[in-house]
Amino acid sequence: MRKLFLLASLVICLTSVNVFAQQTTAAQKTGTETEQPKNAVDRALEEAKEHGERIMGTCLMDCDGVANSEGVESGQLLALPKPPYPPIARAAHATGTVEVKVIVDFDGSVIAAAAISGHPLLQAAAVAAARNARFTPLKYQGEPVKVVGVIQYHFVLSTVQ
Repeated sequence: MRKLFLLASLVICLTSVNVFAQQTTAAQKTGTETEQPKNAVDRALEEAKEHGERIMGTCLMDCDGVANSEGVESGQLLALPKPPYPPIARAAHATGTVEVKVIVDFDGSVIAAAAISGHPLLQAAAVAAARNARFTPLKYQGEPVKVVGVIQYHFVLSTVQ
């Protein structure tokens, strides 16, 4: 058990060092310390803007009582795969909610996903699951549109393992 705890601690430390190194490198390239590196969703949004595509923001799931963008007809959730609990996260007793920002294409498939919050040891599993989510096509004023929204994954350790 002690070896497992030490291994988990080492991985967390190495992950923190790697993230710091990536942020420092990005800041050195841009010349500013405040600019964040772009994730897959940000890059896809920029590309869509360059092509003149319209992307709407809306609630994707659990939308009861949540106001959507005016005129956006929410698609129905067809598939939301449950992410596996990463063994290293289980060993480190990592729990909590991971929020994943996604872009849903005209056909209802997720074309880009990036974690925006949550425990770092849980984020990769949540992003991988979000990439496989499927919705019915979303529409704006009757026309199919690309939509950006957030999917939440809740990671809870069970007492029985």
